[in-house]
Amino acid sequence: MLKQLIIVMFMTGSIFAATPLRWEDCVKEALSNNPDLKSAKEKIFQAEQDLLTVQSGGALQASASVSQSNSFPLTSGTYSASSGYSLSGRYLLYDANKYTFEVSAAKEKVKAAGFSYETVSGAVRYGLRAAFLELFNTQELINITEDIKKSRKENYDMVKLSYDAGREHKGSVLLAEANLLQAEYEVKAARRNLELSSAKLIRQLGRKDDTPVKVAAELNLKNILKEKPELKILAEKNPSYKQTLAQKALAEYNLKSARAAFAPQVSLTGSARRNVSNFAWDVPDLSAGISVSLQLLDGGSRTAAVNKATSVILQADFDLFTAAFDLEVALLNSWINFQNTLELAGVKKKFLEATKERAAITEVQYANGLTTFDNFTIIEDDLVNSKKALLNAQINYLNAENSWLNARGVVLDTAILP
Repeated sequence: MLKQLIIVMFMTGSIFAATPLRWEDCVKEALSNNPDLKSAKEKIFQAEQDLLTVQSGGALQASASVSQSNSFPLTSGTYSASSGYSLSGRYLLYDANKYTFEVSAAKEKVKAAGFSYETVSGAVRYGLRAAFLELFNTQELINITEDIKKSRKENYDMVKLSYDAGREHKGSVLLAEANLLQAEYEVKAARRNLELSSAKLIRQLGRKDDTPVKVAAELNLKNILKEKPELKILAEKNPSYKQTLAQKALAEYNLKSARAAFAPQVSLTGSARRNVSNFAWDVPDLSAGISVSLQLLDGGSRTAAVNKATSVILQADFDLFTAAFDLEVALLNSWINFQNTLELAGVKKKFLEATKERAAITEVQYANGLTTFDNFTIIEDDLVNSKKALLNAQINYLNAENSWLNARGVVLDTAILP
């Protein structure tokens, strides 16, 4: 098994005027600008504010009011004025821990929002990497097709020269010309795809400016997976699994809170009032006490809430099982594909080395009349196909690595490859 494949790809030529973006540049820009990440961050903020709202229910609740009235009846002609103020407060003493369960549920919502952000971040990293590789592949394909076009032109000139000298028939010239036209078409097609690939990367970066971009890569890719990893452990570390786990914990707290709604609420209350009438203050009215409230009839709403919360827990258990199973399958599939593409890239590299050597030898033989055009063009076609196959295998390897990282739940914040 090939343990290490080093793929070094350099950008040559100027496709766009812009400075090429490295993968690290794309990661940093997407972290700052990607709208999906910004939306996920807002959801965390909203969950945190919901938590503060729930926590406020356990604090002292106080209110104050001030009143003022003036009257001057026309019948009596006597002016009168009255005003006053009042203060009241309420503090929860007992509710069968309903408040505590609601706070715990709100905290689980914050956790779930955090894991949701990580899931979104992983999806953004995957999409960004895929767009980066697509543009990189298109740029490299242009270089390869330009090279093939140059080679086809040289072959055509050589065959045409042999035909003019009477050593080759017209069919060979027509085939060489067709090969040249095919090469020219592939160059044009690759260049047309360049704009689309650039637009996809710009979308992932979160740019408002649609000026075309190009990328540059010098990547040392190593196979660090010598043995199949523990898929169950990796699945449990995935943010989407953790999010499902937080949803189950949230459902459990909601059930406890729903059951606590059947218990009475005990609160400490107090108030202070004072009025002034015609500029004479009354004696302050002070009160304090304990209030107990218990809902006797609710039309079955509390029972329905308990039944629903119980069902949500059962659903969360099923979702958790499904999430773990699906993640393990996805991890296994991506790991196998990762290994296969690594080995295949090594095979294609060896094929290209062989076809290059054969093509060089055959070109000399054909120029000296030692081999036929049919044999020469077959080997040239093999060389063209090997160049494309190696690039395709290398990009497939990079995409397989991208899928493997996505299955593991790697987020954009840690997406910069060594």
